[in-house]
Amino acid sequence: MRFDLDAMRAAPGKVFRLAGPENISTLDWRGEQVRVEGAVYAEASAFFESSANQVVLTVHVRGRVHRPCSRCLADVVEDVDKEEELEVFPDEIQGKYLELRPFIEAGLKLGLSSKPLCRPNCQGICPYCGADLNREPHRPDCTRPRTPRDPRLSVLATLLGPEEKSA
Repeated sequence: MRFDLDAMRAAPGKVFRLAGPENISTLDWRGEQVRVEGAVYAEASAFFESSANQVVLTVHVRGRVHRPCSRCLADVVEDVDKEEELEVFPDEIQGKYLELRPFIEAGLKLGLSSKPLCRPNCQGICPYCGADLNREPHRPDCTRPRTPRDPRLSVLATLLGPEEKSA
């Protein structure tokens, strides 16, 4: 998908629109390979503002991505729906077309959550024994430190029920 810059310069203020699917199989986001499910649907509108010699571009992307949970590494399916407005200076663009793929990829990246979770109460993987705490308890040979409770908080322990005291 792309806009013709010459056509936009010839009609300042006129809004040009494009919509359709863009095939993006993976994204590189902060060193993580994010797998994109199916095509990303993008809607874009742009107009040339002659007084500032810039193109005002609005890109709305919708898609679905697969990522690992940030705590337990289980597969997380995330729906992305992001709209951004940008100012693009045609002098910085090589060629006569404004290619939208980089802006669509950027919209996908901006729509991703910073810490994806498979569920809100995900307990993650124990760094000492490697147990996925969502599926199994700590392993018997787990070397995690077992720190005693702070003695200054012992008065508060009296408010807890018997099952809460052992946690």
